[in-house]
Amino acid sequence: MERSQRERLTEELTLVLLYLTSFTEKQCPNVRMAWKTHDWTALDDLAKDGFMVPPHNRKNYTRYLTDEGVEKAKELLEQIGPSLGFKKEDWGD
Repeated sequence: MERSQRERLTEELTLVLLYLTSFTEKQCPNVRMAWKTHDWTALDDLAKDGFMVPPHNRKNYTRYLTDEGVEKAKELLEQIGPSLGFKKEDWGD
């Protein structure tokens, strides 16, 4: 089933939001995490696309971005960030 433009945009913006609100912990500095407070369908689709680690169950609100997900989020930010008034240095790493 093909996703609509709205569903794809929701997925991409969800990925950007997850990246912008993501964090690392001292014991796992190479693992970028984000709390799930976004659209379930978009999160499921991001996991299917390989941008996130699929959750073991829906009760776990932590989502883990893959390296591909981090790179895709940065790419999307470079595309849409300036139109929203953000400079690259504003979103940091």
